[in-house]
Amino acid sequence: MYRKPIESPFHINQLHACLNRVSTQAVIWKEIESRYKRSLFGFKGEQSLIFFLDYLSEEFIIFHNLRLSDKIHHFQIDWLAMCPRFFLIIEVKNIIGKLTFDHNLWQLIRESDGKIDVFDDPLIQANKLQEQLMKWFNDHADLSKFPAENRVVITSSAQLQILNSEDPLMKNLTRTSAFGTALKKINQNHTRDYINQDDLQAIADQLMDNHAPLILDLFSSFKNLKRTDIIKGVQCPKCHTFYMKRIHRSWHCFSCNHSSKEAHIPALRDYYLIFGSKITNKQCRLFLLIDSADTCRRILQSVSLSYSGKNRGRVYHLSHELLTIRLT
Repeated sequence: MYRKPIESPFHINQLHACLNRVSTQAVIWKEIESRYKRSLFGFKGEQSLIFFLDYLSEEFIIFHNLRLSDKIHHFQIDWLAMCPRFFLIIEVKNIIGKLTFDHNLWQLIRESDGKIDVFDDPLIQANKLQEQLMKWFNDHADLSKFPAENRVVITSSAQLQILNSEDPLMKNLTRTSAFGTALKKINQNHTRDYINQDDLQAIADQLMDNHAPLILDLFSSFKNLKRTDIIKGVQCPKCHTFYMKRIHRSWHCFSCNHSSKEAHIPALRDYYLIFGSKITNKQCRLFLLIDSADTCRRILQSVSLSYSGKNRGRVYHLSHELLTIRLT
């Protein structure tokens, strides 16, 4: 049913790793924190819809945070639900404050704490996503007659104001509390199958093959962020201080006296998220603050699936899967 289950998007993990390794005293820290909090708040809004999506029948194939290319730009869909009868795009907005929908100017105005912010109209955005996905479908399969629906779900407790409530697009706007009812109505409105389940599965395979997760270049995203702002060293999993020391194949924290054999793994995961998957032995030594090239070689071999080059020019390719473990 869930072909692409919900999980923390890669770019949010990047922001979290960066936030963790930049000093709170650095000027850039507040900017990173603000973007991280906004992204995380939006993700939590997307999580809140799982309860309703769980009730969809087994004929549905569901994707979270699907990002595709229309051959010019990438477009991202918060939730996509497909069945043989129709597909549904769900755009989630977890925005607090007073929200005013103004379709005459195609904008959403947010008033909060005396501050006014203007966003693109999410109803127009959802329609555009529907057009882009339909074009993608037509480029990959003959689905020109496949019925399409989209909904914008406000998952916060924001006060809503509609300037032109007679606009037909307003039927696509709902709150979380009414989302279950909206799903039921959409289901009832589509009774004819336009595609069989096997072909639908084949399309789902193509969607997954073409999914391109958003990967931030943090040093371009934050102009004032410098590589020297990133704190080096291995962080203690117990007291969270940095600069654990490698002693006899274990990491020892001189702050709380905790020892760990695998504390380098989250450190290299941070490196992967901040700098990318490629790392040399020298870069590893500088980041983990250890002197032994042999120790770094053993560590890198344990968390990499491949490497290129020879001797001092060897570049290891860190494996996201091998770095994604939970430490106790």
